[in-house]
This record gives sequence, C-alpha cells and structure tokens, in this order.
Amino acid sequence: MRYLNTILTILAVLLALQLWTTWSNMDQQSPLFVSEAYAQEGIPNAASQRKQMIDLLKEQNAKLERLIKLMESGKMRVRVEAGQ
Repeated sequence: MRYLNTILTILAVLLALQLWTTWSNMDQQSPLFVSEAYAQEGIPNAASQRKQMIDLLKEQNAKLERLIKLMESGKMRVRVEAGQ
C-alpha cells in the first residue's frame, strides 16, 4: 500500500508541474497558444482543397472526352513496331 501511495504522489507532483509550465507559457507565443490569425493560416482549408481536386478532375474528364472523340472519329492512327 505504501508503494501505491508513493507512485500516486509522484504522479500528482508531475501533473502539477505540467500544469504550471503550461500556464506559465501562456503569455509567450508557444505552439499551444498561437494567435488566431496564424492558426487560420496553418490549418489547411479542406473546402479549397476539394474545389481544386474537383477542378482537376473536370480537366481530366474533358481531356478524356477529347481522346474518346478522336478514337471514335477514326482519325487516330496507331503504329506498332516490333521491339528489339
């Protein structure tokens, strides 16, 4: 029982030290307490990323449609050569 009390006391002291260091760094520009503007710049904008992905997919679809039309028109010529 004495061992358990010792471990719990050590843990309580370590937690108290952790709280003290966290609160004492609040005034400074620590990574945990950055300004709101910086936090907004550091967070990726998921909506913007999705819009870019959708735009790129639309581009790829347009290119694929042009390629399909070219194949269907019969104007595409394919030449196969024997490899060495």
